[in-house]
Amino acid sequence: MTAFLAAALLALAAPQAAAPVETDLRCYRLMAELARAEDPAARRLGLTAAQYFLGRIDAAAPGTDLARIAPVAESERAPLMRRCGDALSEGGFDLRALGESLDRESPTI
Repeated sequence: MTAFLAAALLALAAPQAAAPVETDLRCYRLMAELARAEDPAARRLGLTAAQYFLGRIDAAAPGTDLARIAPVAESERAPLMRRCGDALSEGGFDLRALGESLDRESPTI
């Protein structure tokens, strides 16, 4: 009985990987789609934002199967884009400023 209680306590004390937030998964999918846009500025913005959300997902649950994320329906794209922009802003990114900075021609390293 003591061994069972000790094992239960150890299991409770072990850090558990949190499930990624559904919004992060959906934002990643939307931004990954945007990263394939024809417009170079939109493509760069999508790539940067997708990397941000991928980092959040990987921190919450390393090894998450990203292929399981369903495509975003056309009717959901605009509201989700706003939620993703809000999430980026909360994380310190200004989506509009980032997009404007990508419009300017700047040298890359």
